[in-house]
Amino acid sequence: MRKNIFCKTTALLTMAAMLLMTGCGNGSDGAGAASSGSSAVSDNGEVSESTNEKSENAGTQLANPWRDATEEEVGYITESYFKIPEGATNVVCSTMDIEGSEYHLYQVTFDLDGNNFTARVEYGAEEYADISGMNYEWTSTDEGKLAGWGGGNMEAKFYRYVGDECADLCTWYDIEIGIAYSLSTVAKDLDGFDIQAVAEAMYPGDTVLLDDFVQQAAQKETFESFDEVISYLTEGQGYAYLKVIGHEGDVLAVTDYVYKNDDKTNASIGATLYGEVNGEIRSLGYVGSAGTGYPLAASDGLIYGCNPHSYEVYFFNPEGTGVMLKDNISEIYDEAGNASYSGITRKTNNFDDTVEFTGGEAEYNKYWENYFNAEVINFTVVK
Repeated sequence: MRKNIFCKTTALLTMAAMLLMTGCGNGSDGAGAASSGSSAVSDNGEVSESTNEKSENAGTQLANPWRDATEEEVGYITESYFKIPEGATNVVCSTMDIEGSEYHLYQVTFDLDGNNFTARVEYGAEEYADISGMNYEWTSTDEGKLAGWGGGNMEAKFYRYVGDECADLCTWYDIEIGIAYSLSTVAKDLDGFDIQAVAEAMYPGDTVLLDDFVQQAAQKETFESFDEVISYLTEGQGYAYLKVIGHEGDVLAVTDYVYKNDDKTNASIGATLYGEVNGEIRSLGYVGSAGTGYPLAASDGLIYGCNPHSYEVYFFNPEGTGVMLKDNISEIYDEAGNASYSGITRKTNNFDDTVEFTGGEAEYNKYWENYFNAEVINFTVVK
């Protein structure tokens, strides 16, 4: 996906509480079981109607936070977030609102080779957030990399519980975009089962959905020129030309929201970047900040998309085909109001050049000086 949000910690805590309220079994929130009232995808990919079944004790039950996924949402979930593995049956898609956000937690359940699986995804989740809703005391844990995802560089964590029932969980986080994933299954016996293989089979590929406002207007993914992209902008929307490390030639930033910044520039807090790839102009990803107090800025081939408690800097991957985070450092407060800092930094757009941030407040503030010294991106507004 190419949207971008910054979920607040309070929203995540609320989501976690909602997940626990729906919990059942031995530490699972129902992983491997679809919620009532969700949209199913048949083997040929069609969306079928479903009904909401009410318990006889509905008056004493907590409200089910999950709802049917709309036909459009089913498309997003199964075509971009996850590819449904070949041979999967009983595919069901559902979604849950996240308090304080216009975005949602998405879920897919399906049967495959005798097991039932629950896959979840959240765009804008906190780094390496566990969105599975499972609550086991794990018997064993492991780490590895998922083939396909992130060009084979996607780090994943694996968990297994062995008891009266067994549970497997795989979690991974696309740090370049900000998407948390989880895949889980519960069964009587998981001896010899490899959940990593299922996660890798769900890699959706590099297909670009028509989820950018320009693509939606044009009803296509690629364009012949920057001028053609601009031709689909409407009054009040804007564009700007940039030079960004990792991509040869100009990059066109387009936005559907422009406002007057304090310095009188036509600023924005979110933009899609377009560039040339194999002779075609296409979307290369989205960059965003949070709140008009933190407009997008650029300097020395870097784009800054910061928010009050997160310093984020973008350039492009080595192939020049997608947005990549150069720096991503978060400021996190505990219940006592004490701040801690975590994240990653990179000197170059090489995945192997990733360094964990271990500094404190002084080092964090030093990075922020780069943002304040950068120039706010000044968009040309379409009249």
